[in-house]
Amino acid sequence: MPDKQSDNKKTEALRWGKQAENIVCEFLISKGYTVRERNWRPKSSKSEIDLIAQKDDTLIFVEVKARTDKDFDPAEAITVEKIKNVVRGANSYLQAQDFDFYYRFDVASVSGDIDDYKLDYLEDAFLPPLRSR
Repeated sequence: MPDKQSDNKKTEALRWGKQAENIVCEFLISKGYTVRERNWRPKSSKSEIDLIAQKDDTLIFVEVKARTDKDFDPAEAITVEKIKNVVRGANSYLQAQDFDFYYRFDVASVSGDIDDYKLDYLEDAFLPPLRSR
């Protein structure tokens, strides 16, 4: 039997995650970016990219992390595996474009709640990991 309190926490976390994505979208738009995609998934992958934005000839792949605890940095939840998934997804997205874009990987962390939150935005947060043979 599922734990009702646990289900409520998950539902609230998902809701806050969506609100955090909205906050980041508004931030990007205010800075002159165009938001091209939200929660984009390639057809043959488990990867998901929270936001894909564009400014001039650069595509920006944004990982959004949200937490209700202001003392916890949401960006700390980004693992090496998550980075690899985002990079795989970005590669698929870039290959499907008719134009060669510059690109970068940004991280947005939102902590608090909808009425009182802190947004930290880090451009060029990570480089794609190199593959070795």
